[in-house]
Amino acid sequence: MSNINTNGINTNYPTPGVNNSSQGFRDNFASIKTNLNTAGTEITDLQSKVVVKQALANSTINNDMANTLISNALTRSFRASTYNLGGAISGTVTVNTSLGDVQYGTVAANSNVTLQFGNWAPTGTQSNVQLLLSVNDSNSFISFPGELLVNNNNGGMILENSANVGGYVTISAPYGVTQLDYRITTTDCGNTLTIEPFNRPTQSTQIINRVVPPTGFQGDTAGAVATDSSFDQLSLTSSNASDYFVTGNTAQLYTDLPVVFTGVSMESNITVGTTYYVRNVVNSTQFTVSTSIGGANVNLAGNGSPTSAMYANPITNLYVCTDTYNATTYAKTVSATNSSGNITLSNTTSLANNAPIIFTGDVVGGLVANQLYYIKTIGSGGNVTISRTRTNGVAGTALTLTTATPSNTLTATTYIGTDIWKKLPLTPW
Repeated sequence: MSNINTNGINTNYPTPGVNNSSQGFRDNFASIKTNLNTAGTEITDLQSKVVVKQALANSTINNDMANTLISNALTRSFRASTYNLGGAISGTVTVNTSLGDVQYGTVAANSNVTLQFGNWAPTGTQSNVQLLLSVNDSNSFISFPGELLVNNNNGGMILENSANVGGYVTISAPYGVTQLDYRITTTDCGNTLTIEPFNRPTQSTQIINRVVPPTGFQGDTAGAVATDSSFDQLSLTSSNASDYFVTGNTAQLYTDLPVVFTGVSMESNITVGTTYYVRNVVNSTQFTVSTSIGGANVNLAGNGSPTSAMYANPITNLYVCTDTYNATTYAKTVSATNSSGNITLSNTTSLANNAPIIFTGDVVGGLVANQLYYIKTIGSGGNVTISRTRTNGVAGTALTLTTATPSNTLTATTYIGTDIWKKLPLTPW
């Protein structure tokens, strides 16, 4: 309530037509002055305390609510404030939560960032900040303060690629990830913090579809789980005495790929439920199989008109990472491929048989960009042969290529190091 009180002002003074005492004027002027001073004090108080759309005259806008309770309010189109932490953050970085509800920055390459937090809301209220971190590479590490809980039931250790390093939650970006977004929360003014990822899965759900070489890639750590790209089931329409099965499209097949037949076998030499291996992809509709990798074709009698359905199911794999990536990469330039299966590299220094190798750039000769291969042999003159498969550490059948020369740069990258991924075949039901 306002303290302005006009009762002391005589609105009937002075009286018209008579000689009035000057004291009445003085009394009215005194009351008016008192009330103007009261109004001035109350207006100044309002200017310092009320929420306004724009700054009042001769004042600076300040809508700091100072933790005042607002209840039973209907809101629309509220926005979060942002603050830029920097384009190449490293070392100790203080996140002042009062500067923005959403704070973002880029972690410098090959850097270790230690985060600290300050200016949380008082105990008894929940305070949050969203942290949006761009990561240049997987060699960078981010450590959270000791206040961040590391128990699996409370926060930090449910994050992807997290580790308890000296009691502190430390993370690195998983392979292929360039953005890490987290929500950090406290209800006791920052004495304890919890964290929630909101653009990446937690450890319990991080099964992803990706290329997985045995050595892995930078950013892979123990506990990661991945699967192959899915393969379509093939419906077999017939077989022939040249040992071919016929299907609609063999594009996804390759030599040594394991397959399991289901349905009703159209051939006495083929047992449904048994694993076979693609031996030859003859053309776009025909292929042969063997009972072992590199073995002979299974002899087929030929069945041109089977009466029951038979299917070929390529086997996909589940991969589990058991260690942290420690391999060394070696990039070589490819100058040519030829029909003998050789791939000519700029040099073969530091390469090893059976090592994973991936080609990028101007792929030619039947190679596929970003496809995982394995070095089969290392010959003279910078030549290597490759395979699509590796079993028990040994590369499978050498890939047949065509003679070609890249018009632009074709790069072969190999990975030499510890095998940190283990493979579990997923067979048909």
